[in-house]
Amino acid sequence: MKIRIWNSFLMGVVLFSLIFIAGCGTLETLVNKDGASTAFGDFIGGKSTTVLPAATSVSTSSDAKSIFLYFADSTGKYLVKEQRLLPQTTSVARETVNQWLKGPDEGTNSRASVPTTTVLLDIAIKDNIAIVDLSKEFLKPNSNVSPEVALYGLVNTLTQFATVKQVQIRIEGKALLKYGAIDATKLINKASLIKAVAAPTTNPIVPNTNKGLEVTTPGNTSSRVFPESPSSINLFNYPPSST
Repeated sequence: MKIRIWNSFLMGVVLFSLIFIAGCGTLETLVNKDGASTAFGDFIGGKSTTVLPAATSVSTSSDAKSIFLYFADSTGKYLVKEQRLLPQTTSVARETVNQWLKGPDEGTNSRASVPTTTVLLDIAIKDNIAIVDLSKEFLKPNSNVSPEVALYGLVNTLTQFATVKQVQIRIEGKALLKYGAIDATKLINKASLIKAVAAPTTNPIVPNTNKGLEVTTPGNTSSRVFPESPSSINLFNYPPSST
């Protein structure tokens, strides 16, 4: 009888030792496999753990990205571009729209295309289409800015990027089909609205040699009026409507 009890005790000790060793092995697997694969992961049906990306480095001034923002000119009928530097960001498109909504820098002749109270709710880019969700303030007219200039200020700002060919706008989740009388379903870059910047010109001195005289005289230096550049003409003749 005593022998049986002793044998049972010994078998219990051996079994306990085996379980303890196995348990230690399992714990070691969970802790020391560097997240590549674990017994616990296999237990819950997983094969490997997700490797987290490395931490993003701290932004410096050299990380800044130069972009252009398109605002309304003083008349509200044309677009003028303003260069701005963006700090390093995970979403250049999102930060670009936020900067555009803030309006132009102080001391310029341009003005915000839409009310600066407009809020960017969300933005996504898929298949070269930027889908922008804005608050309802976007629909309110801003001073004398024409609807076309207000709309394409955003479109031209986003289509400067190679990954954006078209823009779709949503207002608080609902697709914007028309902006005033403008079809807003297929918005692409419209360079014709950008106001041309006149380059400084000088009237050259044209040599005019008189016969029989070895004297050159300056040509006519009176100011000349050059024809208006096609890119500065308002092709749409869209005056702001009063409501």
